[in-house]
Amino acid sequence: MHIERLDFENSPYLGVYGVATDRVAFIREGLAEKKLEILREVLRVPLVETSVMKSRIIGIFAAGNSNALIVPYYIWDGELEGIKARLRELDIDMRIEPFLSKLTAFGNLILANDRAALISAKFTREEAKRIEDILGVEVERGMIGEYHAVGSAGVVTNRGGLVHPEATDDELEWLEDLFKVEIYVGTANQGVPFVGSCMLANSNGVVVGSLTTGPEIVKIEEALGFLS
Repeated sequence: MHIERLDFENSPYLGVYGVATDRVAFIREGLAEKKLEILREVLRVPLVETSVMKSRIIGIFAAGNSNALIVPYYIWDGELEGIKARLRELDIDMRIEPFLSKLTAFGNLILANDRAALISAKFTREEAKRIEDILGVEVERGMIGEYHAVGSAGVVTNRGGLVHPEATDDELEWLEDLFKVEIYVGTANQGVPFVGSCMLANSNGVVVGSLTTGPEIVKIEEALGFLS
């Protein structure tokens, strides 16, 4: 099973509530065990249930890849220690980095896999260099379509990517060269173009919002490398 529809307490915007990597997935607190089990079965990685600044919308605030997770500088000490303790328990050596910036919605503003990251042009060049050092990958500043919220406008794994339908052909070519995967355009949740907000994906599978249609699922499967 590499794809499944799901909702989080009646919300189909799964990407708002989590961050998935090829080593671990960070998920909002309070989900029913049945839904957690689906996430484990599809993504095939351990889960770390947490909040960020006492909020469940951790997919808005946090972003990362298999090397590191970037969180707002104002994350509560207890939350940060809880995440680190859970990673130690799982024997996962992963950097959790509180990042000081006037920007805090890192999940909306950073799109990353284990080869590269695209970050909003709203980040300074100095911040881009710091993000590059933290994630351990090449970082480029830019937009998708005319949107700074590149983390919301796309989803990318080590197998493929899907981005906002307004991305131009030149942007798609540039993104493919950056991330070293094929990039498609598409939607989820019955036509929502901000696909990063609608799903959680890694190289093993993808959990999509419950409103996602059959044709959208076929495109998502193709884009993320699950159709042979």
